[in-house]
Amino acid sequence: MAHAQYNDHRDRKLDSLENVVAGWTPEQLEEQPFETKAAVCKAYSELMYGYERINPDRSMYAARRAYTIGNELGSLYQPYLASKFIGQLYYNKERYDSTIYYYNVSLGFLERMTAGEAGPDNPDGYPREKIDDAASSLYGNIGNLYYEIDSIDRAMDYYAKARQIFDKYDWKVSNAILWHNMGDIWTEQDEFDKAIECYDKAIGYGKAADDSLWVASPKLSLGALYMKQGRTTKAMRYLKEADEYYSVHQDQEYNDRIATLDVMGQALRVQKRQTTLLAASMGILVIVLLILLFMSRRINRLNKENTGADEAIDEALNEIEQRTYTPKSRYKEKIELTEREAEVLPLIASGMTSKEIAQKICLTEQTIKWRRQRLMAKFDARNTAEMLTKARELGFFGPAHA
Repeated sequence: MAHAQYNDHRDRKLDSLENVVAGWTPEQLEEQPFETKAAVCKAYSELMYGYERINPDRSMYAARRAYTIGNELGSLYQPYLASKFIGQLYYNKERYDSTIYYYNVSLGFLERMTAGEAGPDNPDGYPREKIDDAASSLYGNIGNLYYEIDSIDRAMDYYAKARQIFDKYDWKVSNAILWHNMGDIWTEQDEFDKAIECYDKAIGYGKAADDSLWVASPKLSLGALYMKQGRTTKAMRYLKEADEYYSVHQDQEYNDRIATLDVMGQALRVQKRQTTLLAASMGILVIVLLILLFMSRRINRLNKENTGADEAIDEALNEIEQRTYTPKSRYKEKIELTEREAEVLPLIASGMTSKEIAQKICLTEQTIKWRRQRLMAKFDARNTAEMLTKARELGFFGPAHA
């Protein structure tokens, strides 16, 4: 069963309702029969809900007229609704003393209905479900009030009373509204995990009731919460989903559409800054990597050059030792080349310069020049041409170089 106390202004035809109440002054209405007064009272009651978000002043006027006419008719339910609603309007204005006064007036009518007192709209007394409906709505409002006057524990007690009734009758939309309100409370307390849990429950109840407004509203709140946490990507996801509803119903939900677009604008600005910072960071990272790569290659080259230098020193020492014990000879069997010399000799024979050889085998040009001098000394040659001639004669290049 749908929750009778939930009032949805989206489907109200405000122009038609205005036509019902138009032209009736209090004096003129006083002379009309009960049925006419009841119809006008009901129209004012509908108007107070219909104008709640789009014209609070007109909403307050309609609520006061519904209260006065309902009282004059001897009804209990219509004055209960109107006094509770007036209290809510004062609550929206943060006039909490007036809120308490009208909530107490509403509680008085509720107690009279609970006690079995009848009214012209219910001569046999008000049904239990209608009374529970009225009580749950008022409990939720009182819970909101206690939260605002810094009594969260008492607020949660009243919310729990309301939830028991909502669960009893499976009033999904009412549960969605209540869980949404609780999510707002925990968000203000920076209890984000509790807030997210409440908003998720609100969305679940809204979906179960197939009510797009009470799916969009907690999604807007979730988007704002994730923005507060700095989680802009997740925030944007919920804000876009909320705006899918508000953009279609922006005439009725103008303030919520503006709020959604405002938070989305904040999220986009943050994402733009994050993208800029990320791009800058990536640029710096690329530069650092290039520097590291250059240094790595430079270190490897230096290591190879050091290795070449060490080999050259060893070769020089070995040559000194050989000169000490072995007389010079032009015979091939007396000329022994080191591994590096054997690598460099054919490159010299191919016509490469010392610089080109150095680049090819990753050594310094100076090292290659030194090795060239060492080779000429080993072949007892006065220049490169003579060294290569003797090397060919002695068969160091093999048949390919003959």
